[in-house]
Amino acid sequence: MKTKTNYNPADILSRASARTSSLNPFLKEEATSNHNATEIPIDQVLTENNPRKTFNESTIRELAESISQYGLLQPIVVRKKSGKYELINGERRFRAHKLLKRKTILAIVKNVEQIDISKLPEIKLVENLQREDLSESDLALSLQELKNRHKETNEQLAKRINKSAQWVKTKISHAEILKESTTNLNTDKNHPIFQIPTSLFTEIAPLDVTNRKKAIDYLIKGLEKKGDFPSRNDLREYVRPLKPNKPKQTKPKLGNLELKDLKNKLLKIKEKISLLQNEKAILEETIRKYKK
Repeated sequence: MKTKTNYNPADILSRASARTSSLNPFLKEEATSNHNATEIPIDQVLTENNPRKTFNESTIRELAESISQYGLLQPIVVRKKSGKYELINGERRFRAHKLLKRKTILAIVKNVEQIDISKLPEIKLVENLQREDLSESDLALSLQELKNRHKETNEQLAKRINKSAQWVKTKISHAEILKESTTNLNTDKNHPIFQIPTSLFTEIAPLDVTNRKKAIDYLIKGLEKKGDFPSRNDLREYVRPLKPNKPKQTKPKLGNLELKDLKNKLLKIKEKISLLQNEKAILEETIRKYKK
């Protein structure tokens, strides 16, 4: 009987955080030669629940040209499901084959027994985090889904993927603004909002919902006019007047304080006076030495 893959989320996620093109957990170097890749029909491959939502059509075409010239260098990975094959990783390669109108694609077929199905959504998320060409919006959304799956804080997620809490915080903020701003876009992943980098979303985050929309419209108009988003400095200047004014902190009147608060306040003043008196004595002594 075949054993299930030894799946350690912490180890895999640590590798994923490096954002390298390393092989996914089911294609370890030492194990690749032990799996027999086979050609499977393209029309029997199911691409369900893939966290990656955006695909760059030009890079898909480039990949298709490469496959046409050199062949498929790395098989896709699938598992058997209801007489068909559910894609675990390799959707870009799969799309490139469809673009080439190929009838079959080389795949490593995993048996149901070899994969813990309950972890399949997370495995797909990890696979996406490992890809170098993953867009910043997909990265942010994938991290948010990981966070929600584990019901973790930003700090816990940061520790899991070996990243700083601040890095995770900015990515999660990116995802939250995206979801907030795309409710009426009919999940059109070709919308320019999905091209906005995290660094620009960081400048938008402090704004309220209405002003976030203004800032996003400003960025998109800049993209349409000049072919690129405004710089971070330009955006910072644009959003400066849109940021909420911080209310000035007013000190409570002494007559409104309780007796214990008054005593505490007096004690702190006496401590400051004592420190100043000590400094005064030291300065006076130093001056006397100079006069001698």
